[in-house]
Amino acid sequence: MAADTQLHADTSTDTHVGHGHDDHGVHPTERQYWLVFVALFVLTGLEVAWSYLGLEGVALWLPLLVMMTVKFLLVAGAFMHLYFDLKILNGRLFAWAFGGSLVVAMSVYVVVFFAFDMFA
Repeated sequence: MAADTQLHADTSTDTHVGHGHDDHGVHPTERQYWLVFVALFVLTGLEVAWSYLGLEGVALWLPLLVMMTVKFLLVAGAFMHLYFDLKILNGRLFAWAFGGSLVVAMSVYVVVFFAFDMFA
């Protein structure tokens, strides 16, 4: 077991030569992870509750899309470390990359809504 631990320690340092942990920027603290977790938990509960309110059309899908967007940004930014790691182009790469992805995702949702006449 000790040899296996030593082997793992040796290989992990070899693969990160010249790439220290500090090279990846600031990462969220444990407290920030828990805050994001709680926010995701609450938003998911709100989404489920909202879907059972019996609403239709814009009153149903618009709040759900807003909650989905917030959850997407929380997961991509905090849990995937992208908000903290992609501080290039004056900190705008995260916004451009995931803003564009969000536009594509929202477009797909809107097409599905039109296909099933959910805009009524």
